[in-house]
Amino acid sequence: MAIQPTQPQGVGGVLDTAFQLYKSSLGVIWPIALLVTVLSLAPFVYLVLTGVPVFDPTATAVDLSVIGNIMIAVLISLIPSTWGMSAMFLKQEAIGAGGDLSTGAAFQTALQRLPTMIVALVLYMLALTVGFVLLIVPCVILALSLVMYMSLALFEHKGPVDALLGSHKLVWGNWWRTAAIFTLTGILMMVLYLALAFVLGLISPFAAMALGNSLVVVMAVQLISQAAINVLVMPFTCAVFIATYWDLKLRKQGGDLAARVNALSAA
Repeated sequence: MAIQPTQPQGVGGVLDTAFQLYKSSLGVIWPIALLVTVLSLAPFVYLVLTGVPVFDPTATAVDLSVIGNIMIAVLISLIPSTWGMSAMFLKQEAIGAGGDLSTGAAFQTALQRLPTMIVALVLYMLALTVGFVLLIVPCVILALSLVMYMSLALFEHKGPVDALLGSHKLVWGNWWRTAAIFTLTGILMMVLYLALAFVLGLISPFAAMALGNSLVVVMAVQLISQAAINVLVMPFTCAVFIATYWDLKLRKQGGDLAARVNALSAA
């Protein structure tokens, strides 16, 4: 059954749609979320293998020679993580629309769109950098008005620039509504994250003691706990983005239709 709404919703309605999509898709999406989480740990593994003292933040901070390794580590994670996240978006959106998209097909489509996603991400970060250099306020405005680029690039097959411009057109005019949705989502995520972190924080010391209370074991337990939290939280974040995209598209289509009706009436 399709979850995608057929008319614009209030802020609460958008979040309710996101909750419905989250509940309906979590059982299918969690393996992809786990894969993305594991891929996001690739930089840490790379740094350990290359001898960077990741367990000694002081040494890492003062040794400028590790900057190159850190940048390489980020690149190692960026491409596969973006691929996995794109597949999650496609799979979850298909579930919400009542469609049938296999996980393999989601990854295949995501792979085809991967160059666009990487270029769009780089352009997005550049735009935020420019906004930050100008002032904090332009950075915040740009961050939100361009943030829907991923949905447009994946669901409408737009190019990097068109996806960013399309995001601006979608959000502009509904900027405060979109800000309210993501602000409430951030608060919900913080509460959920803290609750899960508290529970896992109680369990982690006992697990570390049982496995051997060394620094490496403690770090490993913390990483596993963080991964478990990400697997639960990440699909809801994606669901909010998708629900917001649906709502903005309906509002945009409604605005265009109203403009056409007014134009005909004036004629």
